[in-house]
Amino acid sequence: MRSFSSTQTIKSEKGHLISIIPYEERYFTSLLNMYDTYNPLGSVQGLPPLDKTKRHEWVQDMISRGANLLALYGDRVIGQASLFSMPVNWAEYFIFIHQDFQRQGIGTAITLYVIDWAKQESLSTIWLSVETKNYIAIALYRKTGFRRIGSSDGSWEMILTITEEQEAH
Repeated sequence: MRSFSSTQTIKSEKGHLISIIPYEERYFTSLLNMYDTYNPLGSVQGLPPLDKTKRHEWVQDMISRGANLLALYGDRVIGQASLFSMPVNWAEYFIFIHQDFQRQGIGTAITLYVIDWAKQESLSTIWLSVETKNYIAIALYRKTGFRRIGSSDGSWEMILTITEEQEAH
């Protein structure tokens, strides 16, 4: 899977200018800081990990395995999205927005960017898992076209089938 290549600037619902950029190594420390200050740790399917060493290893693993986007407020990383290759032209989607910047349209903008990119990459399906109690994320995923396909252990599995109809979102 190729990396993301273009950047985008959006205005959050609170008026903040947010840059959505492909991951760059120079933001690694700021990315770690976003997860280190996430509250509460371990609140989303056990993520981010509670232990600092494990948390930093987890971030490094995501960076090395996936195509990654960052959301920046100035030089501060306030969000991350990743796509991970799966068999049969699918990808797993992951997104985190720092709690200070949630409910401002940033997650929606990033998700729409990812969907557009997935279309250009000829992916057929984006899959994700989300806790049933994560109402903010579920609303975001439904709004951007994901649908529930199953559930287990307090989580929903959701997919988005990439089609030309996605352009309507």
